[in-house]
Amino acid sequence: MKPNKKLFILLTLVMIITISFAQEEECGAEPPKDYGTFMLKRLVSIANAKALSSPVSLPIQHHVSRNSSGNNPAVSSAEIQNVMDELNATYAPMNISFYNYGPTRFIDNSSWNPSFNKNNDSQLAQYEVAEAINIFYFTEVLSGSSTICGFAKFPGTGNRAILDASCSQNGSTSAHELGHYFSILHTHSTSNGRELVQRTNCNNAGDFFCDTPADPRLSSLVNTSCNYTGSATDANGDQYQPDTRNVMSYTRKSCRTGGFTNQQQDAIVVSLQSDRAYLLDATNPPACTVISNFPYNESFESGFGEWSNASGDDIQWTRDSAGTPSTGTGPSNATEGSSYLYTEASTNVTPPGSPNKVAILNSPCIDLGSSSNMFLTFGYHMLGTAMGTLELLVSTNDGISYTSIWNKSGNQGDSWNEAIVDLSAYSGVIRLQLKGTTGSGWSSDIAIDDINISSGSTNPPSTCTGITSFPYQKSFEPDFGSWTQETNDDIDWSLDSNTTPSSNTGPSAPTHGTNYAFTEASGNGTGFPNKTALLTSPCIDLTNETNTQLTFDYHMYGSNMGTLEMRASTDGGSSWATIWSQTGDQGNNWNSQTVSLSTYSGTAIQLQIKGTTGSSFRSDMAIDNINITSGSSDNADDDIEGITSDSISIFPNPIASGLLNIEHPKIAKSNAPVNIIITDFLGKRIDVLALNTGTTTYDTSSLSKGVYFIIFEGEESKQTRKLIKQ
Repeated sequence: MKPNKKLFILLTLVMIITISFAQEEECGAEPPKDYGTFMLKRLVSIANAKALSSPVSLPIQHHVSRNSSGNNPAVSSAEIQNVMDELNATYAPMNISFYNYGPTRFIDNSSWNPSFNKNNDSQLAQYEVAEAINIFYFTEVLSGSSTICGFAKFPGTGNRAILDASCSQNGSTSAHELGHYFSILHTHSTSNGRELVQRTNCNNAGDFFCDTPADPRLSSLVNTSCNYTGSATDANGDQYQPDTRNVMSYTRKSCRTGGFTNQQQDAIVVSLQSDRAYLLDATNPPACTVISNFPYNESFESGFGEWSNASGDDIQWTRDSAGTPSTGTGPSNATEGSSYLYTEASTNVTPPGSPNKVAILNSPCIDLGSSSNMFLTFGYHMLGTAMGTLELLVSTNDGISYTSIWNKSGNQGDSWNEAIVDLSAYSGVIRLQLKGTTGSGWSSDIAIDDINISSGSTNPPSTCTGITSFPYQKSFEPDFGSWTQETNDDIDWSLDSNTTPSSNTGPSAPTHGTNYAFTEASGNGTGFPNKTALLTSPCIDLTNETNTQLTFDYHMYGSNMGTLEMRASTDGGSSWATIWSQTGDQGNNWNSQTVSLSTYSGTAIQLQIKGTTGSSFRSDMAIDNINITSGSSDNADDDIEGITSDSISIFPNPIASGLLNIEHPKIAKSNAPVNIIITDFLGKRIDVLALNTGTTTYDTSSLSKGVYFIIFEGEESKQTRKLIKQ
């Protein structure tokens, strides 16, 4: 008979689908030997169990597998949050919730990433945090040669649950494994015999609970509508009618929406109160000292003050005053007073300080009240070729969870820098954490000092210790000085004094002194295309300055030239605004640029030079002769051609729309006409007017919202006024 190909294909597809579901990854949790005896004794406690009298929140320490280079994490922070949401929803009926005990820890081991075998389970004990539930995430979890969704340690056998990354996101496996952690068996368990459908042996067989129906093991026996499709019978010939929604069954993962039965819940509570009672101790942290008087300062002169090292991290913050023990990393002195705190990253100490070791410093409780203009500033020092990351986190729920609001990574040079963090988004009582994570080696000591919290009215307070006097000049003699290379870019700025290595691009000599800084664009995929180089200034204190101007020389010669930008930050480098940019070939010559910094008067800033290479190696760009001056000719009393600052008037300013009045009465008397040049914030010319009679008007309707400059220009002098269009 001729075979029916269509029927064969259909049957094959059905078999594939059936086998696929039959092979759905299951749980690898195994109760210890004689667990039935344990459960028979436990039933007495369960019968007398009482619900928790008040809600409890239990700590979870997350451990994420990465490869040995610190890459390819098994799960993301968002996926960890999904696990927490699942657990909190499933365990809520028992008055149990969960919180992150500490920052996520990473296990960098290429032997376990991307695949971890259950045979190595005993090696995970070394990573456990004793006072928290430990959840380990791996890209794949194997039991022998079979892939499983995970497993957990029953009471008395360990303090951890292990999850396959993809299974941790299916909405039920995480709650399932913690069920085992709190003593619960599978609903189909046969460790003490198989339960009968009539439940006559429900107290001493199956999962030992009489409110969970007998279960024949539901793998491949539940359809997409969550209906049982099997026809198996028990020893008495009775057909099974299992619960296809119980979280401890082998139903489809998406069907496990029924949570736990009453007896299962009672068993979990009893296990928490007896087997896992240490978790309850961690839910009652000591009372928090409240700071409510501002300005507040802590510079660690007589100890840690109200700040304290956290438990559950890897290493501690240490107080020091005269340089850390390692060379080429750490500060040599404090930025305020004589003491500071730092993380010791050396590998020859106990415990080792690197790589990727975490130190957490907890703040006191900070009562911001209803203030809307609070700022936090602190000094930080991050010198070292293997530098890690410093992070500031905030909690609004009494330390149960934290959110990152500022961070800095990589070598920041041998100088104290200032972080300025806006707290205006917060009110009431908050807690802060300073989290230092050491880098890839011992050269990554991180230091902090001089923490201040105060009201900044409209501008943040400044404790800027970088560039504080003007005029300031930097031409990279003999090196970058306190300007630092960023690590979150592609290439570095380099110093040179003659021509760059590539032909038909780059300058042949500096414009000032003997050195200039440039970006080397050679190498397809290395220096180009679109490779960025970031060079950051130290803190620049403009709190008492007005009419500040930045000038610099730049060279952008090359047929495939990219883009050069000057950027500014008012929040310690957390965000940057471009205040000037230039793109494309500007010829084989140095150009000079002036950028007004007047809009930043009254605050502290950092500048950053960003070079982005073009489409080929002919895009070397250079910068030199950086100058910052304060107090321009706006404040001069000179009367040259009748242009004096005290007689110039522009109004209304700010202006929303309509005519701007421009007046200079002395112009009419001098009979010396003056050009009025209107530019945008970046210096681009918008319009030119002639002022002959001493007064004129200008229609601002075509101007977009922003900052503009009105420049009064004569033959030998000029005056500048800032205009704000609302």
